[in-house]
Amino acid sequence: MAQVNKKIKQVKMTLDKLALLTQQGFMGVDKRFDGVDKRFDGVDKRFDGVDKRFDRVENRLDRVENEIREMKENSSELFTKLDKFIALYEKQEQEMLLFGAQIRRLEERVIKLESQQK
Repeated sequence: MAQVNKKIKQVKMTLDKLALLTQQGFMGVDKRFDGVDKRFDGVDKRFDGVDKRFDRVENRLDRVENEIREMKENSSELFTKLDKFIALYEKQEQEMLLFGAQIRRLEERVIKLESQQK
């Protein structure tokens, strides 16, 4: 019986040590998880920063798209006015050619009349 009690004490001591070691192991794991949690907090903050940057980029892109749309509308208006201006210029150029031809005919006629009077 004395040997059985001695074995029980040895087993108890071993179980106590095992419990202590297990507890220390869990505490170590808890500390590691705390470190991982801190790292995740840092990653979350970085993602928040990236998210804010993406929001700013998206806002800028929206503004650029609006500006491009306005430029297209303005350029369409400009091209319409430019087309009208070119048409007016071409018409005026044709009129100038006609006036030039009329002036030449009149000059020829004046020369002819002057030569007849001499």
